[in-house]
Amino acid sequence: MDYAGRLERLNEAMMCSDLDGIVYGVGPNFHYFTGLPVSWQREAEPEEPACLLVMATGSPPRVIMDSACACVNCKPTSPIEIDVAGSPDELNRMLRRFLKGKRVGISRPANHYLRGLVSQAVPGAEIVDAEELGANLRVCKDADEIATLREAVVLTDRVMEKVVDHIRPGITQPQLQARIAATGLALGAQDVSFPSTALYVKSGTNPTEDPFTYPPEKGLVPGTSIAFDFGFVLDGYCSDFGRSFYCGPAPEHISGAYRALQESQCHLISQMKPGQLTLGELFGVIEEALDERGYGDRLRARLPEGNLGHQIGVDLHEDPRLRRGCDVLLKPGMVMAIEPKLWLPGEYYLRVEDIVLITDEGAESLTVFDREMFELPA
Repeated sequence: MDYAGRLERLNEAMMCSDLDGIVYGVGPNFHYFTGLPVSWQREAEPEEPACLLVMATGSPPRVIMDSACACVNCKPTSPIEIDVAGSPDELNRMLRRFLKGKRVGISRPANHYLRGLVSQAVPGAEIVDAEELGANLRVCKDADEIATLREAVVLTDRVMEKVVDHIRPGITQPQLQARIAATGLALGAQDVSFPSTALYVKSGTNPTEDPFTYPPEKGLVPGTSIAFDFGFVLDGYCSDFGRSFYCGPAPEHISGAYRALQESQCHLISQMKPGQLTLGELFGVIEEALDERGYGDRLRARLPEGNLGHQIGVDLHEDPRLRRGCDVLLKPGMVMAIEPKLWLPGEYYLRVEDIVLITDEGAESLTVFDREMFELPA
């Protein structure tokens, strides 16, 4: 990974934003710019982060970390200086020495501890939100990132291939979810990127606003749809996956819905050309395709705000999101999770989620798990 290039671009963005410094606590930006193996995925930024990335005008970037941090003895993968603070007073002295100026950006300004540290180090400085500066630089992935994301998606596809053989009558939702996580870790993932889900909806049940009323302790029975949503962390990058199945022969209105969902997803991916569509226009493309197949109302009912997915990388949910009103054009190097869902109360909850790469010519689904597989033995 080109950490030197990333840090240089962050420095340029800092100067263009008229900032004299930046302090990032543990989180996606810290991870992206330092490469240090600090555990943070699936967690909120800690109130008192053990590691800080500090950028200051005219000085090289550096990391300040608590002496108890697990990364103290790690060899940095980026050209960055590391200072170890043995006490809170020493941390404050280091920040005062490194940070200067009148305007400093921090990650997540609601973090009162971080705001307090910077206020003490630079009395009277204006403290502003700088999270977006780093997030903007993470939107388009480089070749190394794309290669890593490909590997993460391949692993996730393999997990589904292994787990599908266990989807048989009698297995419960928690059992399937546990098997998903265990399979991914056995295949080399460092972690799950979010808690795995396998959601059952029994056809012919009383329709309710909440489709997920299937008792978790009850085993799978014929006539039930199963919707999967899971992902893993591999070499610091996240995956996100969705597919649905049906236990036994599916009625036409259910198998037809899933077929329409997959066909419409493929149509959308075929229309995604850089510079030609905005992220906000993607929902309309798949909505129209599902209207032609007679299932558009089911999409609108499930996604009334037109939110179709998100970017993905070192963080699971990255901006900009795929939602109505977003005027960001598709760009080569964007990698996003596209996750349309259909829901008919009392009948089914169906989802498809693919990781899609925007190339110079169009779009490629990195997720390649069988789109035809739906009905499973009962």
